Amino acid sequence: MVHTKKTQAHRHAPRYRRAACAALNRDVSSRKLLRSYDRRIELPRILPLWPHELADESLEGRRNIVGKLRRALRAERRRGIAGHWTYDLARHAELLRIYRLELASSGLSPIGRR
Repeated sequence: MVHTKKTQAHRHAPRYRRAACAALNRDVSSRKLLRSYDRRIELPRILPLWPHELADESLEGRRNIVGKLRRALRAERRRGIAGHWTYDLARHAELLRIYRLELASSGLSPIGRR
């Protein structure tokens, strides 16, 4: 196969790729920051919860959900440390984000922090 200068120049243009990736990352991060937290939509995506557990806004209900989030985070962390093939970094990050948001909204303190 004969390569022309145009094909080679296009193939070896990392500055364009870097600029495109930077723009994409900037757009994704700004959308994530602007996105508000809706627990009825986001919690069922990462945890298997019953509808009555999602509807429970009491302190005891929030403690229950925070406990489930802690257990899910611990399990995901163990999979990551072990190098297990089912480990998912995106799920781990989302679990951590929702865990922190639930703690902030409920006023509970994280266990193990002083």
